[in-house]
Amino acid sequence: MENVIYWIGVVVAILLALYIVLFVLYKLIKPAVSGGIAKNTMPTLKPVSIPTKAQKTPLHKLVVFVFEVRRWELAENWHYKLNDQDELVIPKGFKFDGASIPRPFWALLSPIGLLLIPGLLHDYGYKYNQIWKVGSNGQPEPFQKDVDKGYWDQLFKDVGDDVNGMFLINIISQLAVVFGGDRTWEKHRKVGLQADPPILAEPPMQ
Repeated sequence: MENVIYWIGVVVAILLALYIVLFVLYKLIKPAVSGGIAKNTMPTLKPVSIPTKAQKTPLHKLVVFVFEVRRWELAENWHYKLNDQDELVIPKGFKFDGASIPRPFWALLSPIGLLLIPGLLHDYGYKYNQIWKVGSNGQPEPFQKDVDKGYWDQLFKDVGDDVNGMFLINIISQLAVVFGGDRTWEKHRKVGLQADPPILAEPPMQ
């Protein structure tokens, strides 16, 4: 037991030292301030309340505070240009929690930071095993309906590379969903929810 505590302390010390080094570097350099998602717009999100107040006892409140993750709701339809052909759409009202990053690592990688956009698309794809896209008539149609889990895990990395350019972080994150996402994927497949199409603007009259 003492060895376990020792190595946990070593890991925590290394992470803390790494964070301090990166913080100093951040203060020394002048980061560019231009957005990393030039060809797409950021989603408009509403925070969903964390239900600490609804809990019966202080212990329940503490447990919810420690383990409940903030969820977010799309305040309006969100469009993402995946390539020259496909404009994806996530419908207004979809709720998600960002990337599934353990709380102790939030200081280094926020679940709604670099991985917000790939996490949003990945969460919708996992839940419904499809995404919507804008069809040739300007109305929604299914995109990649009933593909396998591997497609959404690869999309997570590809979108991350596109919007944040942190290739190593995206590879590590992809491995996390490849090896750790089976339970969530299977749970959604058992429930079998059907995705409601987004309401898009009517095409102009000819």
